[in-house]
Amino acid sequence: MTRRNNSYKFVIIFILIICGLMIPTRDSFASSSTIIGFIIEASQMEGTMMAPSMIVGDTTEQKDRPMLGLKFENLSVDGLMIKKLVKTPNGIVTIGMTPKETVHFDNLNLSVTNAVFTESYPPANGNIGLKDVKLLAHNVSTDNSNLPQFKLSINQGGQVELDPKSEAELIEMKLFLDGLLTLKQP
Repeated sequence: MTRRNNSYKFVIIFILIICGLMIPTRDSFASSSTIIGFIIEASQMEGTMMAPSMIVGDTTEQKDRPMLGLKFENLSVDGLMIKKLVKTPNGIVTIGMTPKETVHFDNLNLSVTNAVFTESYPPANGNIGLKDVKLLAHNVSTDNSNLPQFKLSINQGGQVELDPKSEAELIEMKLFLDGLLTLKQP
């Protein structure tokens, strides 16, 4: 029953974000708008990460783009902020979602074209902990999530904070994460 309720929460949040894209702001009704991707930021993430993989996926700007596939069995996130940037002819519109508490995900899958963090650490639960995380994600899915009270905002303006990395740079990130996971195994 809890899983079903959380699935409904995720669907409602997704619908709110899509509706936010449709809310008429002064420059949002542009016939040539482009969705950049999700910018996912967190002050801290910890949980059980599976081995990262190189995958191919579509973005709004490129088909069959190399991406880094990140999968977490479980993940706790502090300081989460999710932004959706939409380029319009008159600038960028930013849709943001910020939960007030720690967020928990089960079986979270991310397809990213850029991933940065400042440090890794041994977590209390799981096999990896990361601080000051920033991801450029193009596909996000989860079996279950707990998104406590969140604030939704729509703002005119914003900037592209992360540019997609090349395939070679993503492979380098994959190897780095593989190394971190290998170090964490008993």
